[in-house]
Amino acid sequence: MPETPNAEGRLLKLEEKVAYQDKLVADLNDVVVALHRRVEEIRARLDGAERTMRQELEGREIPNERPPHY
Repeated sequence: MPETPNAEGRLLKLEEKVAYQDKLVADLNDVVVALHRRVEEIRARLDGAERTMRQELEGREIPNERPPHY
């Protein structure tokens, strides 16, 4: 069955849409990967800050007294 010009045009439009969507998915994937890396970096920094704070507070005694505003 020979293709009509209308069917050929529709097929071309579909191919263009698929190509655009492929590029969009690849671009969005790049964004997700970059954000994941940033989240991991921030998580590592937070873990380091928590370790440092625990080490600093480990040897200290916190007095059990009423604050002055009571």
